[in-house]
Amino acid sequence: MSTNSLIPTVGIHHNIPAEVYHSWQALSHSWLSRLRISPAHLFDLMTNGPDGSTSSQAFGTAVHCAVLERDTFDTRYAVRPEGQNGVTKEGKAFKAEAEATGRAVLSHEEGRWCEAVARRARENRRVSEWLARPHDTEVSIVWERGGYLCKARLDMMVPGINIIADLKTTFTADPDGFARQITKYHYHTQGAWYAEGLRAVTGQDWTFNIIAVEKRRPFLVTVHELVRGDAAHSVAVTECDKLFMLYTECCKAGHWPGYGDIFPITLPEWAMVEAGEQEESFE
Repeated sequence: MSTNSLIPTVGIHHNIPAEVYHSWQALSHSWLSRLRISPAHLFDLMTNGPDGSTSSQAFGTAVHCAVLERDTFDTRYAVRPEGQNGVTKEGKAFKAEAEATGRAVLSHEEGRWCEAVARRARENRRVSEWLARPHDTEVSIVWERGGYLCKARLDMMVPGINIIADLKTTFTADPDGFARQITKYHYHTQGAWYAEGLRAVTGQDWTFNIIAVEKRRPFLVTVHELVRGDAAHSVAVTECDKLFMLYTECCKAGHWPGYGDIFPITLPEWAMVEAGEQEESFE
């Protein structure tokens, strides 16, 4: 397969640059996330491409590298010395030298955070076990479902024990607090999508896990497993099926609707409660 192809071949692909993967015209979980807002949002993404990475996304990539690809961190990133910024002559020279060697620049604080998170991750029993086994990172997979190409990009894949791991930065890795993040960002649906893709390609069942790393001291790390057959997994599979059906309907009809046209003005429940309290206060 040509790495410049917009139509990839079905299978597992290693060493594919992120920008090439994103150019592949295939249904991904990020596409499903846009479709969840409205078909019009997905059609815009398909037509115009992503908006571009933010600074937080770029830093998240550095954290991924520090935890999952520690041996390559120093060749991909240059950490500024303490007290240096990009305004001074020394700071500008540091950036120029780093870019000349193909490295992205991190602040001293960002570098310390990456180091601390990587250390915490290796102290986690399960993450440490995965890293000690033969594993692959940044793996791109492509499969076919109902005549449509689908894709996913896995942060980590441990073939010997059929584990998929995705790293997420968060303000809290506490099980209860992170459960709200999982629900808000549909991480469980992402897990079901990834597991489906690998099962289609390998014929085997895979277990999806999230490595949650905190953005603030003491940078605690927890692992959250999507257990096959549990309620969260069942909900995720149902949602994937529903969104996939909507995608196929839009593709066949060539119609990608937005929210609709006219809606009655309604107020959220909390606003109605506040209004009632205000009326009572005037009595």
